[in-house]
Formats: sequence, structure tokens, C-alpha cells
Amino acid sequence: MSAVLAHISDLHIPTRAAPALRSLASKRALSLLSWHFRRRHIHTFSALNAVMRDIVASRPDALAISGDLTNLGTPREFRAAREWLSRLTIPAAVIPGNHDALTPTPWGEGPGLWAGCGGMTAPDTPSLTRIGKIALIGVSSAVPTLPFFASGMMGEVQAEKLTELLIRTGRAGLCRVVMIHHPPRHDLVVWRKALRDIDRFAQVVRHAGAELILHGHSHRGTFSTLPDSDIPVIGVTSASHRPGDLRTAAGWNHIAIEQDLPDSWSITIRARRLDTQGILRDFTTRRYCRPATMTDRAPAA
Repeated sequence: MSAVLAHISDLHIPTRAAPALRSLASKRALSLLSWHFRRRHIHTFSALNAVMRDIVASRPDALAISGDLTNLGTPREFRAAREWLSRLTIPAAVIPGNHDALTPTPWGEGPGLWAGCGGMTAPDTPSLTRIGKIALIGVSSAVPTLPFFASGMMGEVQAEKLTELLIRTGRAGLCRVVMIHHPPRHDLVVWRKALRDIDRFAQVVRHAGAELILHGHSHRGTFSTLPDSDIPVIGVTSASHRPGDLRTAAGWNHIAIEQDLPDSWSITIRARRLDTQGILRDFTTRRYCRPATMTDRAPAA
């Protein structure tokens, strides 16, 4: 059994039209200033299109999108992101990021619009996309925060549901790949941008088990592990970042998962980066061997 996932994040689909004035709550107004003076020169359609062409050419089995499809989280952007997702020719699993929750927005008018394109059906219910023997599990850490903060929160209700889902898919012998926007480590982003309940998330995943964790938010391609475990934690650069510095240039992770033996998974991750010639190239490769354990533990109380 083998399958390939394409992991992208932080698309920040470029905004061409100015948002309606009524949608510019205080934090959106600050983000609009940031977009106008700085970020619109960093996140470009040309970079995003180059990444997507490279992904399509690689013919992955599924696309894992770990948040921040929008810039300001406006109704117009949510609809534009749904249109973008609807044109994909690859099955997708989508979770929201902090930019998709800049201000309080009814779920059905925000990330809930993406439910028909692989998005989550509710903010406190982890999603499950099955690709053969791979369980691609999406967790939302997107919550509104005060200006100048970009932190996240999984929450107690979602934690309980994640525990049950991880145990159930583990018992089924599936390779569990968890997506969350905010990195589940303290050392990958500054405190005001961090996952506020990192310890809760880590405890759930260590208890229930997982083979791989994917995240975005940091705009860096990183390879680390969940605290006090050997579970790989993989970050990726923004999918729309202009080329230049290979540490931050637009890219994606090519993730090949194979079950060579009944009791182990072989995971190979190739980080692809956009060069100044508009070509995606391999930047680094990491390989992991993960035990295919079937848990029989009951959910934590």
C-alpha cells in the first residue's frame, strides 16, 4: 500500500478588490494596512500558481491544506477561496488558520463555506478524509484574537473528539496524519502567535497516537517532533510567498507513505521550493519509519 499527500499552507490568496468598508472591523483594518504596504508584495498569484502546477504534475492522491486561505477573513475572500477550492482536480482536506478567523464570523459564512470542497463541517469537530489506509485528520486552531495577536486554540470539546477519532482510526490500522494550523511546539513561533493549549494537544496525541503531524502558520519549512515523543511535526512555507530566500520561498511538501510491513510505515518527505526562475526544486528530504501500532486504549476522561 502506498499513497502520496501534497501539503500546502498559508496560501493567503491574493486580494485584487478592496473589501467593503462595513467588513473592516478594527483588526481587519490593521491587517489591510499590513497587506497594502507589505504583504501584497510578498504573496503573489504567480508563486501560488507555480506551486499548484508542480503539485498537479506530481499527481498526488490528496491535497492537505493547513489554513490561512484568506488575508483578512472577509465574506468576499471566503467566497473567493471556495471558488479556488472548487477548481481543484485533486481531493482536498482543508482546515482554517488564524487569518481565516480575524474577527468573529458565523461558521456558515466563513470556513464553513468550504465544507463541500474538503473543509471542516464544524469548528469543534475534527474532520476525517480517508485515502486508502491513510486517515487525514483536520483540527481547527483558528479563533479570533486581539489586535497584534495571532494565537490559536484547539479547545476542550475538540480535544475530546480528537482523542476518540485517533483511537478509532488507530484501531482500524490506519496511518494517522493530523493537520493543525498552529505548530504544536513552543519554539517555532513567538508566544503571541502560538497555540495556547499546546500541552492539551500534545497530551491527546501522545495518548491516542498519531504517525505524523502537519502544520503551517510559521511560513517556514521545519522538521521537528511533538514534545516528549518521537512523532514527526512537519511545517511548510507559504504556498504564495515570492521566491528568493529558499527558507521562505513558496513551496509544498511531497509526502510519500508506504506500508512495507504490517507493523511499520515508511514516510518520505520532499520539501519543494520555488526558485527565482519560477521552477520548483527539491530543497531537502527526510525519511521516517513509524510503527503501525493498533491502540486498544480507552479515551481519556
